Amino acid sequence: MTRLRRAVLTGSLTATIGLALVLGLTDPAPPRLYPTHFFVWNLVLAAIPVAFAAGIAVAGRRIWLIPLGLGWLAFLPNAPYLVTDVVHLSNSTGLWRHVMQYGVAAWTGVILGAVSVHLVHERIEREFGAVTGWIAVVFSVGLCAIGVVIGRFQRWNSWDLVTQPGAVAATTLNWARSPLAYVQSTGVALAVGAFFGLAYLAIWSLWPPAESLPARH
Repeated sequence: MTRLRRAVLTGSLTATIGLALVLGLTDPAPPRLYPTHFFVWNLVLAAIPVAFAAGIAVAGRRIWLIPLGLGWLAFLPNAPYLVTDVVHLSNSTGLWRHVMQYGVAAWTGVILGAVSVHLVHERIEREFGAVTGWIAVVFSVGLCAIGVVIGRFQRWNSWDLVTQPGAVAATTLNWARSPLAYVQSTGVALAVGAFFGLAYLAIWSLWPPAESLPARH
């Protein structure tokens, strides 16, 4: 990516996050069940995967890919998760303002997530080949679909993976054993996963080819 494109991408992401934050912080009447501080907190969580992905992109040694990759995977579902925040529109006044607010937040989450996936995709492809790179993409998109179930319907968050891993695993395995018994959560997971996957393909198709760099060891 050229320096100009990198600057435009950074500026665009910063401006998008800023717009979403302004709409949230200046909301005169946030939804009853979703006050402003939750809105802002979810935006912060959605930005964390980009930080981990940037670290993966520039890490000098392969050994750093493991801790950075685990951190990235833990927080990545928070990005497309913002799409599901529209559920709070039913508990709001000032509907049109909130439609814009949550629409911008959802767009912000999807773009942040897609950019972070692409940064990781490029690094893995450079290190391990094209097939491994696309396997990582499919795995991460699938993980996001599962993350929506964990966060929206089971009400766990990324921190619970550290503080209560057993409980998170138990509830998730219970859903995985019989997904058709939970039609709503499974349907939403599939829809968000498909949407996020298609969004990534759009980003990938428009992203200029990576510079030809030697693999880092």
